[in-house]
Amino acid sequence: MKKQIITMIAILTIGVLGIMAQPRGQKGGMDQERGKGIKEKVIAKLALTEAQQTKMEDLSVSHHKESLPLKNMLQEKRAALKTQTTTANIDQKKVDRTIEEIGELETKLLKAKTNHQIAMRSMLDEKQQMMFDQMQNHQRRKGQNQKGPRGK
Repeated sequence: MKKQIITMIAILTIGVLGIMAQPRGQKGGMDQERGKGIKEKVIAKLALTEAQQTKMEDLSVSHHKESLPLKNMLQEKRAALKTQTTTANIDQKKVDRTIEEIGELETKLLKAKTNHQIAMRSMLDEKQQMMFDQMQNHQRRKGQNQKGPRGK
């Protein structure tokens, strides 16, 4: 009897692990049906010219170079804040200073993102701008739906 129970548990465990090991579908980055990435979808939807594509790529590279160090510093500050608030002796002044620094970094990142979007939008004609704005609003709504209600 014991041997049968142990055998049954082993079989169930192997089955569950086998199911968990199956590859999942890709979300966000690639559309499996058409095989197009986000970049290709944007180019197709906005009907960008070669010159616009080149300028947008250049803008994206410069934005990435600008924002990456800020994102890294933000992660470091958040880690430092976690460390500061979980020690035995909490230095409130140090915690407050770190929170202020996090706020400044988040402001810089938001300004950089907004400036990037404005620069991208300024390269487009009126019809493309309308499509770009719709795509931006769709992404915001999509992100809100995925996060769910805050604090719950």
